Formats: sequence, C-alpha cells, structure tokens
Amino acid sequence: MDDHTRPEFSRSALLTIDLQRDFLDIPGTHAVLPAVRRLTAAFRAAGRPVVHVVRLYLPDGSNADLCRRASPARGAVPGLAGSQLADGLGGELDHERLLAGQFQEFGPGEHAMYKPRWSAFYGTRLREHLRAAGVTTVVVAGCNYPNCPRSTLVDATERDFRTVAVRDAISGWAAAADRELAGMGIACLPAADVLAGLGDS
Repeated sequence: MDDHTRPEFSRSALLTIDLQRDFLDIPGTHAVLPAVRRLTAAFRAAGRPVVHVVRLYLPDGSNADLCRRASPARGAVPGLAGSQLADGLGGELDHERLLAGQFQEFGPGEHAMYKPRWSAFYGTRLREHLRAAGVTTVVVAGCNYPNCPRSTLVDATERDFRTVAVRDAISGWAAAADRELAGMGIACLPAADVLAGLGDS
C-alpha cells in the first residue's frame, strides 16, 4: 500500500455481497457471517455507509447470467423468503424497488441494492451513490470470493476507489487471492484490522 491505495477508513463504505438466505449454504458462508455482522455494526456505529448488495433471479431466468440461465436451482427468487438478507444484516427487501434499480434505505447511510451481474458496479449506480457520500475507500465482505466479491473488488479499484478485501469475512477465500489482489493495489486485511482502522478514523 502507498499514498494512492492506503485505505482511508474515515471515508470508507462497507459492501456486503449476496448474503441472502438462499446462499448461506455455499461453503464457508455461515462461517463468515459473525465477522460480517461485526463489520456492519461497526460501520453503523461510526456513521459510515453500508450497502447490502443482492442478487434476485426471476423465475424464468431471464435476468440471470448466461452461464446460469439453464440452471433451475438459482434461488433468491423475488417474493420468496430465501431471497431475504441473512439475519442481523438489514431489513426486509423491497424486491420491486430493487429490481427497478433503486436503492432501498434501511437507516441513515444504510441501503440495499440489486446487481444484475457478478460485480456490484455493473449496470448499477453504485459508483455515483458512493461518490455522493464522499466515499474514497470500499470495504468488501460477503459471498463467494471466486465470483461476485472478486468482480466487485476489481471493478472498485478500476473506478479509483481505495479497495479492501476482508479475507475472513468473504467465503471461498483462496490463499492466492492475497497475491493476486495486492498486485492491483487491493488491501487484503482481516476484519480485526478493519475494525481497528475504523475505530481510529
């Protein structure tokens, strides 16, 4: 990390990725939930933005990624309980509002948003939402590293956000990620370091 990539926790936002009931059985996801809940509570207490990023799959599969359109077991169907956030993260999702591309507010600085593809930045107004809040640093946690968290991390740094991957708050974390992401200026930190940085900001 250097002066251009070092996290600025006093200007940070937390993104939780795909932590919905239907996805909790993805290996390692239950195990990271306590760390994500601690991060969410700390960001709330610090008055820093939190965005719960979710997937929603229409029953006909028409809004799914091409590689998933033939699969009948996508989950997170709007209107069904499995599409809702894991306990302790946010409120009840308003599926119509989210699918329309709107941010749903849960409290001061805390929102949910729908992403139509792997990255939270693809086809969404997340960048504008974060910039309007004065955010310079994006902290990413959630499910499941090889797919949506990784895509979101790469897209965040491509949009010139200082970017943090919370390695013990992302399911599916691979040891190689520490090396690969560092090469793009992404800080790979444990939740304890993020919490300490947030407390010092």
